[in-house]
Order: sequence, then structure tokens, then C-alpha cells
Amino acid sequence: MRPAIVVIASDDVRRTALVDALERRFGADYDVAGTAWSGAGEGALAGWPSIAVAFAPIGAPDFAALRSVGAAHPRARRVAVVDVGDTSVAEDLGRALTLSHVDYYVGFPWASPEEELYPVVSEALRVWAHDQQLRLAKATLVFEPGDERGEAVATAMERNGIPIRVHAPTSAEGQELLAGPLAGRRLPVLQLWDGRVLEAPDVPAMVEAMGAHTRPALPEYDVAIVGTGPAGLAAATYAASEGLRAVAVEAAAIGGQASTSAKISNYLGFPWGIRGADLAAQAGQQAEQLGAEFVFSHPAVALGVDGDELRLELASGDRIRARTVILAGGVTYRRCGVPSVDALIGHGVFYGASAGEAAAMAGLRVAVLGGGNSAGQAAAHLAAAGASVTVLLRGGSLAKSMSDYLVQQLAGTANVAVRTNVQVTDALGDRQLTGLVLADTASGTTSVLESEALFVFIGARPHTEWLNGAVDLDDHGFVLTGRGGAGWLETSMPCVFAAGDIRAGSVKRVAAAVGEGSTAAMLAREALERPLR
Repeated sequence: MRPAIVVIASDDVRRTALVDALERRFGADYDVAGTAWSGAGEGALAGWPSIAVAFAPIGAPDFAALRSVGAAHPRARRVAVVDVGDTSVAEDLGRALTLSHVDYYVGFPWASPEEELYPVVSEALRVWAHDQQLRLAKATLVFEPGDERGEAVATAMERNGIPIRVHAPTSAEGQELLAGPLAGRRLPVLQLWDGRVLEAPDVPAMVEAMGAHTRPALPEYDVAIVGTGPAGLAAATYAASEGLRAVAVEAAAIGGQASTSAKISNYLGFPWGIRGADLAAQAGQQAEQLGAEFVFSHPAVALGVDGDELRLELASGDRIRARTVILAGGVTYRRCGVPSVDALIGHGVFYGASAGEAAAMAGLRVAVLGGGNSAGQAAAHLAAAGASVTVLLRGGSLAKSMSDYLVQQLAGTANVAVRTNVQVTDALGDRQLTGLVLADTASGTTSVLESEALFVFIGARPHTEWLNGAVDLDDHGFVLTGRGGAGWLETSMPCVFAAGDIRAGSVKRVAAAVGEGSTAAMLAREALERPLR
């Protein structure tokens, strides 16, 4: 049976119109069906073993069907149908999108399905196919579990979006490969899609085999960029578009921290959000098409001055000479370290909190993990939006890590509670957060906190340890900018700029990082007209 596009609606007119329109465009490849929701739950979905996209009106009783679709078909894309001009559902729709109860919405009726309906469905099907269907693997890797070299290669390929199949040598697939095309090869062994075989490869060898570069191609550059998160990719794109010889150095994965995001909901121009990995891949391709060069797998280890140029040293021993440098290495946000919590990122678990996310929490029970000012500000915003907030603190007092005005503000807010000496040990809920298991660090007892959302604020570590005093940092290791009234992104070292999360005072948003990266590229171009010293 083919995958299905299902319309669940009690209203016959709405259901028939949607089914007819969808059948005309997608009926050749998908089973398109409509049904009235009986409230029978997941059993009513048994007729469709594979649902690609499901539609339902946002009002009761049909909207509950989308929750059941999500439980029975976790990869299905869910689309809310909203009556055109009905503003009364705005709050419900915003909350559903924020908590990933739905993925898209369409208006009904539409003036033109080609403009208003089909583009949404096509995007939903694209994402579903990406998740559901096996992509052509570009490599097969066989290695013993625990082998550091094999695990490093597998991780690097997965983080960079390269489809790979991994087998242990004792598995049936591994034994078949080692008895056949990979017989006699030294583990770990990597077989590429074109038949090439690499024995015991390290990450740089894999990178070169995949067609990327691990060493700089030119003797000198106009601008060298450290890091390929949103700031670094924007800097590379804009520098290359201005005709500058630009090189970007990346130690791990293109896209940086943003590439791990399941959905970036507030980036301009993507009304349904965009996967961090997709944004990174498209930006990297754009920068390369404009002429930027990328050097992978060897981190920067030192920055200095070499005559009238800057010198960037890599762990490989290579040196990159450049007239200007942009530091865009980003940060690593500290995670809870609880797998069940991170499995629900975007489905009730959030690292950080935007104003839009806070507004969507009205009437819900939410938890804030952390005891710093960022956690206190988030708790205050969530409470002001109408959420019932519980602040979770590992220590015994907020006063040790939070400004007094915030401590007093939270203490005086009726819908904010503070629980001290607790640690999150588990998350409850299938596909959607419903509660948290808390361990009392003093007594060792556990309890359950019912919560529809968790906002995590437990700090970030900037990637600046390698600079070794080359530029001024603040007390937390973030790069200080605004040297002597010069460009606001320039560091204490002339012609060296910082952009994105690595910069002290940055707002830690993808759009802001992109703006700073593109601005840094323009400032670097201007700096080429003045001497280094």
C-alpha cells in the first residue's frame, strides 16, 4: 500500500474540498483519503499503515486527531486547517506550532491551491520523505564498538549530513562484508559509494576522500574565518560575494551548534521553520559557489602577527596567512546529559527561550532549569505570559547565582515556584513532554513534576581557549569587541573581528549571528585599506 495523505474533518464540505484538491495534485503517488474523526483514537488510523501528511481543522473535535496521528505515525507531517479570517484560534495555533503538535497550517477556503495549498503540502512531503525513506548511503563503515578512530569517522560523517551505514564486524552485515568485498582489510574499514576502500582512516582522510579540503589551497587570503556556524557561514558568503579571497576553518561540522537544531522556528523567511542541518548545508553551498574556500577537520590552535599579516595556525601544522581574521567559533551549550530530555527537544524541551515561545506557554505548566540571570529572566517572561512556572535549581539558593532584583521579582510573582536541591533525571512523555522526574540531591528521593515544557539555561562555553591571550576576553571567556571606537565588531587585535555567539554581548540568536557575520565581512573589507599596525 502506498503512503497516505489523510484529511480528518467532520465537516463534509471542507473534507471533500481538501481531498479533491489533494487528489488532483498528489494522487498519482499517494493514497488520498478523507474521514470524519469519531474520537476512537489511534484505532481509527489502523487503515493507513503509513501516513505521510495528515490534515485536521484546528477546532474540536477534529484537532485531537492530529495528536493521535503523531503517536501512531511519528514521522507524519501534521497540518492544521484554519478558517480564513478566524483570529480566535491564533493563540491555540501558536501554541500548537511551538510545541510541535502541528508542523504547518493552511487557510480554508483558498483562492488558488497552487499558491496557498500545494506549496505547503510539497514541503511537508519533502520533510517526511527525508525522515522516513532511506537515503542512498554514501559510505559503509565496519569497526569494532569502542574503536575511537571508527567512532570519530562515523560521528564526523553523521554530523556533516553524509548518509552512512555502520556495522559491527560480528553483525550479519559486517560478516558478509568482511567475507566479501572487504576481505582482509584492516579495521576500521570504510567503503565509499564508488567502490573505494579506506583502511583504518582518520577523519582528515575521510574528508579528503569525500572531496573536501583539509589544507589551505592559497599562500595567503584577504580574510580567514574561524568557525562555520551561522556567523561564519554568513561571513564567508558575504566576503566571497565582495570578491575577497576567503577561507573558513571548521574543526567538526559545518553549521556549528545550529546544525544540531531539529527546527529553527524564528529565522526570517522560513514560516514553517527550517532544520539547522538544512540551513547549514544550503549556506555552505552558497558560500562555495561564490568562491569561499573551506578547510575541514583541523582546528585553529593559535593566532598571531607575521609582519604585515595575521597568522592562523592549525592543529595539522598548516599556517594560514591573511590580512584580516573573523572569529566565529561559537559556543557549546551545556546539555542536561539526560537522553530522554534531549530526545524531546522541540517537543516541549527548549534550550533558551524566545519571546514567541514564551507567549505560546499561556495557561501551561512549565519548568525552567538553571539559576543564572538568563533563567530568571526567562521565568519572569513566562510567568508574565500566563504560564505556571517552576524554577529548578541544583543548589540551595538562587541568591548565589542570580541578581537580587530577579530573585525578588520571582519571589513576588504568584505563578512562580522555586524548587532547590533538585536534579532532572528523566523526562516523561511519548513524542511530547508531559512531566519530569526530579531527584532531591539532599535526600536522594525522587518525585514527578507535571510539565508541558522545559526551558534549559545551564550555561555555554565559548570556543576561545585556543586564543591564549591574543585578544581580550571577558570573565566568562567571550571575545570583547569595540576596540577604541573602531568597528563595533573589531577585537583588541587590529583587523581581527568577532561575530556571533562567541562575542561578548551577543544575543545568541541565529538571525543575529548571520547579521554579525555579514557585517564583519564588510568591516574586514574596509580594514584591508588600512595597515595592520
